[in-house]
Amino acid sequence: MNRSRVYIADDCIVSSLGIGTEDNVTAIGAGCSGVAPVSSFIGDSEKMCGLVSEEVTGRLRAEYGDSWTRTELFAVAVLDRLSGGYGKDETVRRAFVLSTTKGNIDLIGDTCGQVPEDAYLWKMAERIGNFAGFQGDDIYVISNACISGVSAIVAGKRLIESGKYDEVAVVGVDTLSDFIVSGFDSFRSLSPGLCRPYDASRCGLNLGEAAGAVLLSSKPSSGAVTVSGGSISDDANHISGPSRTGDALFFAMRDAMEDAGVSGTEISFINLHGTATVYNDEMESKAVALAGLSDVPAQSLKPYIGHTLGASGVVETILSACQLKGGCLFGTPGFVTAGTPMPVNASAETRKLEMRHCLKTASGFGGCNAAVVLSLDEYAADMPSWKPAETRTLRHIVMNNALAEEAGDCGGFDIFIREKYRESGLNDMKFYKMDSLSKLGYIASHLLLDGLEYGPEDMAVVLQNRSASLDSDLRHQRNISSGPGVSPSVFVYTLPNVASGEISIRHRIKGENTFFIAGEYERGKIMDYASLVLARSKAKYCIAGWLEFLGGDYSVEMDLIEKSDL
Repeated sequence: MNRSRVYIADDCIVSSLGIGTEDNVTAIGAGCSGVAPVSSFIGDSEKMCGLVSEEVTGRLRAEYGDSWTRTELFAVAVLDRLSGGYGKDETVRRAFVLSTTKGNIDLIGDTCGQVPEDAYLWKMAERIGNFAGFQGDDIYVISNACISGVSAIVAGKRLIESGKYDEVAVVGVDTLSDFIVSGFDSFRSLSPGLCRPYDASRCGLNLGEAAGAVLLSSKPSSGAVTVSGGSISDDANHISGPSRTGDALFFAMRDAMEDAGVSGTEISFINLHGTATVYNDEMESKAVALAGLSDVPAQSLKPYIGHTLGASGVVETILSACQLKGGCLFGTPGFVTAGTPMPVNASAETRKLEMRHCLKTASGFGGCNAAVVLSLDEYAADMPSWKPAETRTLRHIVMNNALAEEAGDCGGFDIFIREKYRESGLNDMKFYKMDSLSKLGYIASHLLLDGLEYGPEDMAVVLQNRSASLDSDLRHQRNISSGPGVSPSVFVYTLPNVASGEISIRHRIKGENTFFIAGEYERGKIMDYASLVLARSKAKYCIAGWLEFLGGDYSVEMDLIEKSDL
């Protein structure tokens, strides 16, 4: 029996180029860029950013009112513009997946350390989801750095293929603020001009803001593009720098094509992450070469709208699908002279291509990578159906404040975690530089995996928490507002999946790595999703569970699960 195909039944974009997918595609096709100098962010120089205009924001305010934050407003706008029949048939099983890196992070700016409820990503997702009729367990939040959008599409695809849902609405959204711009600026990663991916003169990225929505559906749709393959991996190399070999991104590309049942010779073009930072573009060129795709036409869309963080994977997937259907590959502005160690078949010019399949990739902090294959329906392969993997629990660990106090440890988290580190016998000076969330995950994962033998692709990590990275977010905000200034060593931890990245580095895990956010531990959902990961990846084992830290309160509950048919 063949598995259900997953169609992009509808989509919508709000970006610096306008409202609606059609307006964005038309603007890009005309060579327009929404990236321009912006002087409103802190610092002593203008930044090149792709900001949604006040005119567009005002139009959306008039339509949806003033009760939404700016980030929520864009998310609601794209979600509301999905197809007319959306959500009206109560027999259709529906889910909502929100992809974002920082959500309503602006709300912590003047809180003096107190976190307003709407700053929690799960609360933001609940507000947006409820607007469209989604409730409770049918709402998911993925915060996986800059692969969040692609990760969310992979998750939505799996949820449909496994038979749990008929439709999944995926929304990716992020907006810019001093919090985000100052952090990237501290890494000296921002370009003073329009970014130039893969060019020899590239010198950094342009940030942008956007929202994108796709309606994934098992129902055949005339002319719709299918999401035919998907995979996620981790570099296990560095929390802020990409792999120097490109092997883990290659793993994601290889596995996504295998999932789709297509070979490299069938890929019409590659939509790469293409940030125009030196090491990202270098790494991608090596991954493309490892995949045997150096001659395949490739592009980056970042010069048109900027790097839109948690929205980028969704927005760029929509634009890739439009190019598949339109038969033209947009150029990569600014590309003149190749500047990567391995060839990337980029061009500044629009190219007409015979279209069949597109491979779209993304990479991000924490060493995470993701890839999806998009296919014109007539070329999509019929692939065997599958079901979630049967699993068994090998090890289980619980640590929290209450248990520590019962054991007579009343010295607080710092004393507790240092003692656990001492007891472990580990000798890793990097441990002392980590944020508290990463230290907690580091120790818990060591206790789970100690003595277990496995290969780099044999292990996956699926975690969830309540506060994302708010503990480090508050530290970064204090540095901006009243502290010594922005520190890259603090900013890098303002993503929850960086804790997963530290786990992967410590244990050389190059399998899937996905971080969910919820108001409380949804153990059943996490174990169910882990079984999907084990069914759809090369992993034999998965670290699955809860990893939470905020203001000294901590809680970890993790299981090491194994495919039971090994």
